[in-house]
Amino acid sequence: MHTSKELGASDFEYRSNGQSVTRREVMPSITPTDRIGVVMGAPTEGIDAGNFVLSCVTAFYDCLRDSSKDFFEYPDYFTFQTTASPADYRMLDIYPDHKNVVTEPETEPLVQAISDRAIDILLVPNWDSSSSEIAEITRRSAERQISHCYQYAGPERLSDSDFSIELPRHLVEDWYQTTAESGSETSEANRQTVLNADTERISQRFCRIGLERALGSLPASASN
Repeated sequence: MHTSKELGASDFEYRSNGQSVTRREVMPSITPTDRIGVVMGAPTEGIDAGNFVLSCVTAFYDCLRDSSKDFFEYPDYFTFQTTASPADYRMLDIYPDHKNVVTEPETEPLVQAISDRAIDILLVPNWDSSSSEIAEITRRSAERQISHCYQYAGPERLSDSDFSIELPRHLVEDWYQTTAESGSETSEANRQTVLNADTERISQRFCRIGLERALGSLPASASN
């Protein structure tokens, strides 16, 4: 809940085609009941989706403020990590710890885990899309529940991005650094470029995609 006191909607800048745009032009509206899932292969890969998550977290707390002056709640946002040593994303207000979900590196159990948590906004990494072998009942569940899909990646790795989200570095760098250091598999080599860039603002890029492409871009799909 610490972000509710340290971030505000005015801290975010959204850009598309080189122009400043509003949040509602590029992102879904957020309600207190929305459930967001960020899929990743490497434990710290999800840091590249951090600005998107924090934008949604901020919108979530704004919704709570509209209905109550006092609250002690966390959004139902999850990470899905195909690793035995997951990173801890509590600094992005993905909390308690059980919301960092460890899954097998296979498409079927990964999609099952996503559907079991009724995710309706799904973020997947910029992996090469491939065919995904999913049981029909699992696919139908995903189709019924997931309404928005986005692909994320480091700034050099997503050529067809629809929009970017920027935040002042001094507000979030320590949160991202703590997250990067929380995974036992994390090495200096695989820490995200966002932590090393010498800029005053952290900019991350995103592309809205369809569900089929999202399912084909799951980290597990490459090994199926």
